[in-house]
Amino acid sequence: MTPAQSTSNVAAEAIDLDQFEDVQISTVVLKNPTTGAPTTSTISIMGPEHPARKKITLDRARKNRTEFQRTGKVAVTDPLDDIDSDTDMMVACTTDWTLQEAGAPLPFSPEAARVLYTDPKRQWLRAQVRKAMEETDRFIGNSTKA
Repeated sequence: MTPAQSTSNVAAEAIDLDQFEDVQISTVVLKNPTTGAPTTSTISIMGPEHPARKKITLDRARKNRTEFQRTGKVAVTDPLDDIDSDTDMMVACTTDWTLQEAGAPLPFSPEAARVLYTDPKRQWLRAQVRKAMEETDRFIGNSTKA
C-alpha cells in the first residue's frame, strides 16, 4: 500500500498548502454550562502564533532555561503560582467578548477579564476558554490566497 492509499472508503486527496494558514485570533462560542448548547456569547482569544501570545510563551521558556542554567535544577513552582500564571496568560490572550451581566452588556477590559477568570463562581467559563486556547485546530483557517 502506498502512502496515498487509504484503508478507509474515503478518497484521499492532496493538500494544497496555499489553502490554509494560521489565524491570529479565534472566537470561542460559549456553551451553556448546564445543557452544553451553544450560546450567542463569545470570547475572542489570541492563537499560538499571535505575536503577543508567542512572546509570552517564549519569555516563560527563556526564564525557565535561565533558572536551570543558573542552578542546574528544574524550578518547581507552587500550584497557586501556576494558577496565577495561567490566569495572566488567559487575560493577556483575551482580546474581546460579547458577554452580558445582569442583562446588560459587560464591557471588555483586561481588568474585567481577570475578575471573570478568577471568580470562583465562574470556573465553568474559565474552563471553556482554557480548553479553547489549547485547541490548535481552531487557529487554522482558509487562506485568502486560494
